[in-house]
Amino acid sequence: MKNSLAIGLLAVVVAAMAVAAIHDVDMNDVPFTDEDLESEESMWSLYQRWRNMYASSPFLDATENERRFEAFKENAKYVNEFNKKEGMTYELGLNKFADLTLEEFLAKYTGSKVDAATLASFPEPVEEEEPVGVPTAWDWRQRGAVTPVKDQGSCGSCWAFSSVGAVESTYAIATKKKPVTLSEQQVLDCSGGGDCNGGYVSTVLSSFAVKKGIALSQSYPRYSAAKMACRTTPRTPVVKMDGAASVPSSNEAALKLAVYTRPVSVLIEADKNFQLYKAGVYSGPCGTKVNHAVLAVGYGVAPNNIKYWIVKNSWNTNWGESGYIRMKREITDKRGLCGIAMYGMYPTKKSAAISMVVDSY
Repeated sequence: MKNSLAIGLLAVVVAAMAVAAIHDVDMNDVPFTDEDLESEESMWSLYQRWRNMYASSPFLDATENERRFEAFKENAKYVNEFNKKEGMTYELGLNKFADLTLEEFLAKYTGSKVDAATLASFPEPVEEEEPVGVPTAWDWRQRGAVTPVKDQGSCGSCWAFSSVGAVESTYAIATKKKPVTLSEQQVLDCSGGGDCNGGYVSTVLSSFAVKKGIALSQSYPRYSAAKMACRTTPRTPVVKMDGAASVPSSNEAALKLAVYTRPVSVLIEADKNFQLYKAGVYSGPCGTKVNHAVLAVGYGVAPNNIKYWIVKNSWNTNWGESGYIRMKREITDKRGLCGIAMYGMYPTKKSAAISMVVDSY
């Protein structure tokens, strides 16, 4: 009797684990069919299913709930129509941003700006031809040089996350060790590079990461998705870079060579399709009015021979392909898809020691 009970309990546990595993696979979006879009009632039911998975607040007042529902309906219809198109290399989904208009999404989750003066001060990029022996595919994640995907929250601090990711990876490659996790909150608070309304990767890489250094995440207050007063104290462990460099603009071959050497901070234009991206090789359409900073960590070739960039985002793992997006490369436009080849930047590092802050910020 006891054995039968134990076996029964084990079966329940195994079944629960299987359900949880399936749920994890489908966490990035809420599946739906044409029938879910047929009426207001079925749309409302779909919206409630989505809210059960993603809504940050369980309760909304009637006006706000109606506003969210209207945005959700528009996005659900858009996703449904897009995914029926033939010949597309990627698909969209009802992910965690599905109740936001494009304007709301861009205001909360992007925020990269371009500082032409700072970029002009970077060392003159060298036009290089791709040397013989560069592999057709490369992924720094497989070489232990990329930290886990993080979450910027509803703060336009992508510039801080892209900068920190570049420094983390450059330091890991220099030390030939597992990457240390650094503090985006300290960069947001102390770098002068920007705030939750946007900022500049170039300022962080060329100035702050060189002169001051970025704190280890465990040595600075945790990320709060809000700019605070700088709280770096004496003897805080920081990682400093030696300098920064840029990739020759509008040159995907140069970007490929740079990414083969280390992950590179890149700026792109995020739009509606980017907002609702689920999986596959993203091929636009998109423009080149860059508004979002991400990290190119590799490149590859899909089974259908489409070449792509491997791009780390900062919207948590429940967006895209576990927090990543593959973006088509070697397109006709020299600026690259969504402008990805326009403003490539990376820090440089030869020495490998972690420094201590000894002066005041």
